[in-house]
Amino acid sequence: MARIPLVSKTTIEERDSDAYEAFTLSRGGEPKAGPYSLIAHMPELAQRLEALRTYLRTEESLPQKLQELVMITVAREMDCDFIWYAHAAAAREAGVGDDTVNKTREREALDHLEHDEQTVVNFTLELLKIRKISQKTFDDATGVFGQRGTMTLTNLVACYAVLAYNMNTYELEAPAHPVEKPLPK
Repeated sequence: MARIPLVSKTTIEERDSDAYEAFTLSRGGEPKAGPYSLIAHMPELAQRLEALRTYLRTEESLPQKLQELVMITVAREMDCDFIWYAHAAAAREAGVGDDTVNKTREREALDHLEHDEQTVVNFTLELLKIRKISQKTFDDATGVFGQRGTMTLTNLVACYAVLAYNMNTYELEAPAHPVEKPLPK
């Protein structure tokens, strides 16, 4: 149970009703689970955040496999059960190794990664932990992904951190996943 009721047409302020209608229309209905079931209490914010998220997810400068690795790294670092729930299995399907997913969940050392994977993990953790990127990490990222890919990486971390902050603030519980273990407490 979240700290606030999940969004519905009846919980939206009158001034937000048009934006809420537009948001639900764009998504094919009211959000019943996940971050937008909370964030859509501010439907204009939900629309803009979703536009950013979908733009980044279709950006080709950072392959889907590495995007999923970013998401599970954000989920683990920020202890966000729902992002883990939504992306651990997707990461495996996108080509992230089982060992990498399992070690990420358990906060174990990732000493077997390909260079591009290690670059993504290092960048994500550095940005989340110290909120800056060292010159070495920046050079590694731009060397592997170029300017555009590094920009995509930066904003993907930021976007999923925003989602995690919202879910963690409002204590949105993740449902049990049929195959993935949850994050340890």
